[in-house]
Amino acid sequence: MANLLDSAMEAVPPLAYTSLGFGLRRRLGGWQPLAAGSLAGKVVVVTGASRGIGEVTADALEAAGATVERVSRSGGRAADMSDLDSVRELAAALRAEHEHIDVLIHNAGAISETRTETADGVEMTWALMVLGPVLLTELLADRLAGGRVVWVTSGGMYTQRLRLDGPEFKRGAFDGTIAYARCKRAQVDLVAEYAASGLPAEGAVSVAVHPGWADTPGVEESLPSFHKIMGPVLRTPAQGADTMVWLAGTDEPLRNGALYFDRRPRSVARLPKTATSAADRRRLWDAVSGQLARLA
Repeated sequence: MANLLDSAMEAVPPLAYTSLGFGLRRRLGGWQPLAAGSLAGKVVVVTGASRGIGEVTADALEAAGATVERVSRSGGRAADMSDLDSVRELAAALRAEHEHIDVLIHNAGAISETRTETADGVEMTWALMVLGPVLLTELLADRLAGGRVVWVTSGGMYTQRLRLDGPEFKRGAFDGTIAYARCKRAQVDLVAEYAASGLPAEGAVSVAVHPGWADTPGVEESLPSFHKIMGPVLRTPAQGADTMVWLAGTDEPLRNGALYFDRRPRSVARLPKTATSAADRRRLWDAVSGQLARLA
């Protein structure tokens, strides 16, 4: 019965994605927080950890005993994930201090109002949420053997199909919300390709995670109308971070390449023509790898 109710909720996003859905699923599943000390000796890297669900995730993992490297533009491991040189410096610093990294969580993200380019000549959203995270994963690959790489996506991903013909909006009008959603779609497709290719390292598991609709500073700033309408039922940052924390610390075997939401694998496509073929996922991988090679 619990599984039937859980599955039925997936058809009603306003219920499943809000605090109402979280509360019901937590009771149905008998979810428990990570035990104090359960992650002692583990090393976790969290990007975008200065506020919102990234900060809450880092706090929870530290409370469970992990050594947490908090990456943000200011404070902690200061790095700009949209600046490839900054990413290279971050990777070098992490490699110098850690022989092994148990979990890498790609949480950094932002919606831009206007199209801007990085010093590398790359559209900011694409650099921040695709190129930067892929580069960091590659540079830390040997440290991630047997570990986990967690990519934080969003519900906007479901509204977009993979676009290989213009992911950086070099032509036509720029829409920051669409650019963000397309990058989130690309992240989920890259997760599947990592799993299919046996990357980034031997025994490593790559998964995506959807936090639901959470009340974070980023949502309030970037989607004010949505925040105003849905505010009373938005998840708290801790509720949004719950599955991220669980993925980092659970002893349960994870499904490599899957998208998780509320501690279970979920569908990656909900609308017609938004599913990505294996061939297009490979084309995406080749395009990203080629772009990084050109910018090396």
